[in-house]
Amino acid sequence: MGKKKEFGEGTIYTIVNYIWWFLLGSFYFAVTNIMFIITWFGTSAQQVPQFNVITIISLLPAGPALVALLSAMGKLVREKDIDMTKEFFKAYKKSFFEALFYWSIFIVALSILYVDIILVNTKMEIGVVKIFLLAMMFLIISMMFYVFPIITRFYFKIRDVLRISFYMSIKKINATILNWACLIGISYVYIKTSNPVLFIFFWSILAYLIMLNEKSILEQVEEKYITKKI
Repeated sequence: MGKKKEFGEGTIYTIVNYIWWFLLGSFYFAVTNIMFIITWFGTSAQQVPQFNVITIISLLPAGPALVALLSAMGKLVREKDIDMTKEFFKAYKKSFFEALFYWSIFIVALSILYVDIILVNTKMEIGVVKIFLLAMMFLIISMMFYVFPIITRFYFKIRDVLRISFYMSIKKINATILNWACLIGISYVYIKTSNPVLFIFFWSILAYLIMLNEKSILEQVEEKYITKKI
């Protein structure tokens, strides 16, 4: 009996479980983003996918899927165990419209800034404007690192979610930088290796690292701001 318990709680058993959870989470994320995957890989290998309305529309389902993945990974961080299928689709269903709302705001804002930067690139004499636009993109993405983890666990009014996320992205600058480091680091490794296995694990690993990084921050949010916990 003791040996069975030892195996069940052993390092190899734990590693295998985490690999399975990451793989399953990324698979569900991919399935719920099939529209974007078709749009992205439907483009010729010699052609960079175009930035257009179709691409933006295909990206919309990514919001609810990302929140569902973050929610599942957040529970894994807290409890060290999870029924990935149950938790992912439970969160996907519960947070779908809320996640879609925030995601749509961010996608529209980033799209406008992206277009503005492209236009500014043709006028080198207004480099200050470009720096400002890049800073805005940095701030928006930094806020996204907090908005989505927050809505996986709490109910807040829109203005409160944005206010808290803005505050945390600046106040907790070390965590913000670490989130960026995780995103850039994993993206860099994938781009350099072009390994499809890494692509499968990419989103789950990133979601797990973000939720692990923000565990104490979410606990602070719960203590200071919470009005109604999910």
